[in-house]
Amino acid sequence: MRMAIYKRLRQMTDTLLDGLLIVLISVVALLVFIQVLLRYVFHAPLMGIEELLLFPTTWLFMLGAVRASSEKTQIVARVLEIFSSSPRFISGLRAIAAIASTAVLLWLSKWGYDYLKYLLRMQKESPTLYIPTIWYEAMVFAALVLMVVYTLIELCEHVRHFLAGTAEALKQEGDE
Repeated sequence: MRMAIYKRLRQMTDTLLDGLLIVLISVVALLVFIQVLLRYVFHAPLMGIEELLLFPTTWLFMLGAVRASSEKTQIVARVLEIFSSSPRFISGLRAIAAIASTAVLLWLSKWGYDYLKYLLRMQKESPTLYIPTIWYEAMVFAALVLMVVYTLIELCEHVRHFLAGTAEALKQEGDE
C-alpha cells in the first residue's frame, strides 16, 4: 500500500517536472526566436529580452538537474563495481556513493540557503526591466533541496537492496 502511494506520488512529480521542462524549453526557444527575428530581420532588437531569458533558462537548468537526480541519470563512474559481481557489494558501493552525494548536496544546500537569505535581504532587481532576480536566483536553493530528497530516496533504495542481497540492485530503475 505504501509503495503504491510512493510510486503514484513519484509518477505525478515526474510528470509535473517533465511538463515544466517542456514549457520552459519552449519559452526559451520562443524568446530566442523573437530576439533573432527582431534583431536580424527587422533590425530592431528588443531591450531586456536577455534579462527575460535568465528566468526560464535558470529554471530549465536547475529543474533539469533535479530531473536527472530523479531518473538517476546524472553522470556516475562505477569503476569499482567491475571488481565484483556480488549484488551486495555493488549495492554497498552505490549506497556509499549516495551517502557522499547526500553529504555534498547538504553542504551545497547550506550555501544555497545562505544565498537565499542574502537575496531576501538585498532585494536585487534586473538592470533593465527591474524584475526581482529572486525569481530565478532562489531556484538554486529549491533545486538543491529537491536533489537532496531524490538522493536520500536513492540511498534508501540501495540500502534496501544491500540488506536483501539480491540482484535487484543491478536492475535499471525502469525495470522495477
